[in-house]
Amino acid sequence: MNELLISPTVSLCIGAFVQWGFLMAFLYSLAHSINKPNKERVYLSLVMSVSYSFSIFKNMDTVTYLDFLFSDILTLLVIISLRRLWHDGITYLYIITGLAINSTLHFLMHYDIYISNNTSYWWLWNAYAIGVNAADFIMVAIFFINKDFLYLMKFRNGLITSLKRTVDG
Repeated sequence: MNELLISPTVSLCIGAFVQWGFLMAFLYSLAHSINKPNKERVYLSLVMSVSYSFSIFKNMDTVTYLDFLFSDILTLLVIISLRRLWHDGITYLYIITGLAINSTLHFLMHYDIYISNNTSYWWLWNAYAIGVNAADFIMVAIFFINKDFLYLMKFRNGLITSLKRTVDG
């Protein structure tokens, strides 16, 4: 992990906070949905909690951006394959978007450092540090807030409507 932008100690603290956040989101969603038929947030928070808990077993001294990329892609594939369990709600959209952003940023950092052999600090590295952590915190927060505070659902619905109009002529 010596090649990673954030030090192992800080990464460990942030990672522990995000893991704790997903665990609390799972417990909150479980308690909140006891007598409700829609268990979407329970399932999503469980998948996210389990996924982020696997980072406990990663050696933070040898982990690379590619490891994080594979972890996020695996989580995305699990969520998409279990899609029949939920109703395409706000939480689902925010989780998919957050994981896609994280995956993209992990890939870009891997490409920049390992494939392009770039060792000079530039704006992408700041975007990575801020983007990944912001996406993680937003994914945790959506379980508690459950509101379209970034207007992703509104954007998605507008995009679908626009595409339908274009296809229909």
